[in-house]
Amino acid sequence: MEIVNIRIDERLIHGQVAAVWTRTLGANRIMVIDNAAVKSDIQKSALKMACPQSCKLSVLSVGKACENLKNRKYEGEKIFIVVKSPETLKELYDAGYEFSEVNVGNMAKKSGARQVKDTVYITGQDEQDFKYLAHKGVKFTACMVPSDPVIDFITLL
Repeated sequence: MEIVNIRIDERLIHGQVAAVWTRTLGANRIMVIDNAAVKSDIQKSALKMACPQSCKLSVLSVGKACENLKNRKYEGEKIFIVVKSPETLKELYDAGYEFSEVNVGNMAKKSGARQVKDTVYITGQDEQDFKYLAHKGVKFTACMVPSDPVIDFITLL
């Protein structure tokens, strides 16, 4: 089992993730970790439709994802993890699944958020979560598509 990328993207699976990132990374499984999506049949159906046919799809709660990853359930697979927010990653890390690098792709504009990059808006809580994980040794990069230059995301905060 190899984690080929962990990405924050509020859109979860969409054109860039499905076509560009998955192919570039050579991923054969997309793992969406989202406590709300796992409870929504409509969102799960939409994610299944957006997932490339060349990939398996897992839509999991943080707890189940942590359990599966720690137990190495996906042996032999190249996994691309996608989450909506740093909050989910903090929860995953605190549940016992440690990771070392995360790509920040898209976080939509919302009330009380400030823009730190073209398509990345963060709230005060988002910033706290990023800094918490960075303090634990997690490296954050910002890169919308694989051909873009990689930026140290924490310096943008």
